[in-house]
Amino acid sequence: MTHPWFKTRGYRHFDAPVGATYAGKACDPAFVAKHSWLPLIHYVKRTKRYKSGDAKTVYKDRSIMYASHRDACILSRYAHDLTERLDQHYQLKGLDRHVIAYRKLGRANYHFAADAYRFAKSKNQCVVLCFDVTGFFDNLDHGLLKSQLKGVLGVQELPRDWYAVFRHVTKYRKVERDALKAHDCFGARLEGRSREPIATIKEVIAAGIPIVANPNRYGIPQGTPISSALSNLYMLAVDEEMARECETVGALYRRYSDDILIIFAPEHEAQLASALKKAMANHKLEIKDEKTERAVFGPDTDALFQYLGFNITRGSATIRPSSLARQWRKAKRSIKRTKQLGAKAIAAGHASKVYTKRLRRRFQPIGTRNFSSYARNAADEFGSKAIRRQVVKLERMVDRAIRDLNA
Repeated sequence: MTHPWFKTRGYRHFDAPVGATYAGKACDPAFVAKHSWLPLIHYVKRTKRYKSGDAKTVYKDRSIMYASHRDACILSRYAHDLTERLDQHYQLKGLDRHVIAYRKLGRANYHFAADAYRFAKSKNQCVVLCFDVTGFFDNLDHGLLKSQLKGVLGVQELPRDWYAVFRHVTKYRKVERDALKAHDCFGARLEGRSREPIATIKEVIAAGIPIVANPNRYGIPQGTPISSALSNLYMLAVDEEMARECETVGALYRRYSDDILIIFAPEHEAQLASALKKAMANHKLEIKDEKTERAVFGPDTDALFQYLGFNITRGSATIRPSSLARQWRKAKRSIKRTKQLGAKAIAAGHASKVYTKRLRRRFQPIGTRNFSSYARNAADEFGSKAIRRQVVKLERMVDRAIRDLNA
């Protein structure tokens, strides 16, 4: 039997990858209730951020933890169940269009961004506020999360299987990936292509590598299969309250994970900003004013706001330069790698030229799902000639670089 939520994972961990047989076991509540969970592997993902008008490169660090193969299989099954229950709740409460992250809605980010763009343009004058929740995953209160989970499941106490899942993601244990990399034996296994485990937990302990438990009554790991569903669950009451508050004054409310967008008439700014801060404080979360982006749209203003990868003004929309720069860096890395492999194949007599079909499928608009096709679809959705010019320029740069491989 196949399961829509199951997928194999290729990374190395403290166990080997699992298949459909184990996925079947993950559907048995008694099996899950008795499951022995392994520590997560933790690392910090650093992303470059560029700000217009600022020559300084800014970095954003995200703490990522990923689960072992058996644990990830179980978490995927429970994430699927939780997401289905949340979708039913959203439909029942009229929240379907307000919560847009981590859901299979058949729409892409450019659809949601274009919706916001059209809403703002339809108003004679409006204010756009983009909020960023401070330390979102790190600050989710366990007591509030448990209460929300019981409410969605419709139970007074969590069943033993759900409690086991909940306890794993709240009282998680972690091992630093850098510590494993630094070990002579574990480091080689971590980077290797074998399906064998990196190490047993006994070996990790014997090597003196710390296994650190979460000592707090708040915070869940970002990066597990169920993390995103739990974050949506936690924000359920906030979404209900803010959607209701915004609808009473004809405002638009959208939440994508920890990014919140509200568009409204200027006279409602104090009311809605206060309502959001109060709702967040009630859930032990914080919004910092210095991280809030504000733009005023009107006949005599052409302010800009950033949303879901787009720079949006009243007159037009463009893809953020940082997104284009990141895609160009990816293309250059892939082209360089292809050149190296091609040179080896030619030298060995296995090829007469560098083959570029895979490169073109990945970076050119030839019907596949890639950045180029995404950007072209975004241009159509926004009706933006500026986005079309951006993507065509990038495609030409990539095309020239690919052609030079066999020049």
